Amino acid sequence: MIKQVILKVRLFVALKDLVAISNGSACTSSCYTPSHVIKAMGYSDDEANEASQLSWCHLTPEVEWRAVAVRILSLR
Repeated sequence: MIKQVILKVRLFVALKDLVAISNGSACTSSCYTPSHVIKAMGYSDDEANEASQLSWCHLTPEVEWRAVAVRILSLR
């Protein structure tokens, strides 16, 4: 569990300047229950707790997806 938390923190730090990243949706940011969106996709509570969500919209500058991928892969 601790290892997963450390990896998630490293992921958040690595991507914070490229894309919005969170543990769940903004509407549930004040609670620590598994994401209902991830659960609706058929994942278990444990899998939903391990998930991170990347966000962007029409107001977001162009996302550099190659840079996002490189940073995620560098966390291995």
